[in-house]
Amino acid sequence: MPATPEYKALMERVGNAPWPGLPGRLAEWRRWWNKKRGRPATADVGVLATLLRELKSAAAEALAPHPVDRVAVTLPAVGAIMEVDMADALEYAGLGSWLGDSYRYQPGRIYQSRAVFAAHGHGLCTSYTDICECWHEGDSLACRLVLFASLTRHALYASLYTLRKAFAAYVANGPQVLDFDGGLDSRGRYASDDEYWAHVRAQIIGLLEKIDSRPVEMVLLGGENGTDRTFLETLRDALAEVNPTSPVSIDIATTVDPTFAAATGMALYARRRQEVPSDCKEHPACEKQRQEERAGGGEWKLEL
Repeated sequence: MPATPEYKALMERVGNAPWPGLPGRLAEWRRWWNKKRGRPATADVGVLATLLRELKSAAAEALAPHPVDRVAVTLPAVGAIMEVDMADALEYAGLGSWLGDSYRYQPGRIYQSRAVFAAHGHGLCTSYTDICECWHEGDSLACRLVLFASLTRHALYASLYTLRKAFAAYVANGPQVLDFDGGLDSRGRYASDDEYWAHVRAQIIGLLEKIDSRPVEMVLLGGENGTDRTFLETLRDALAEVNPTSPVSIDIATTVDPTFAAATGMALYARRRQEVPSDCKEHPACEKQRQEERAGGGEWKLEL
């Protein structure tokens, strides 16, 4: 779905802005008062909610007669958009989520890079129905330096993360670039296509140079233009220049379209979140005891 002009303006304003910090008492009171009067908590929340409502309507039409009332959210690592902003926007749009309903060992937000990481089958525990076993299995997973590169019509977004668990509770932000002059539709602003791709290449190289000499071990793609042939060549050139001794093959899963890769990863998370009661754990002996009792077939009573 195309973004609204207001949403584009919002992202251009906050895309590379630093984290504003937690709202003070006056800001919290204003948010509460606006919500009490049936208004968006802030103007930015209103912009987000408008887009979410349009997405909700489109999804409801496509999935009818099934209701659309709860969603799993993934977003770029934009520090200026806080969890409370997204939670308020979802509430105003009439959508529920797990953003405000997560335990401390569950992620409160999942960035696009992690969702795509999961969509490609990385960073996932096989024993996810058992919380403790999943934790232990996750600790033994390989830790990889991942470049996530997304190209859309309107923006170039790339980030670097050291990833192990796709759905870890704590997410440390890595270096990133969000460039609204790097979208594919921006080519007309440059003297030639070569100049445009040189700009994209410079942005990727600048990002890669923000880390130490450790080479990138995996490249994941996103965006509707993520598999553009020239974009892939530009990525390879940038990686080869920064780490000439460590060639990287672009990780493109043929079964996962970069346009929907983040959504695929979040759908996987939503399924796991619904299947597993993450606030409790039952000892394996309990199920074994139930099976033995069923096999015995006899009735028994426990006096209290």
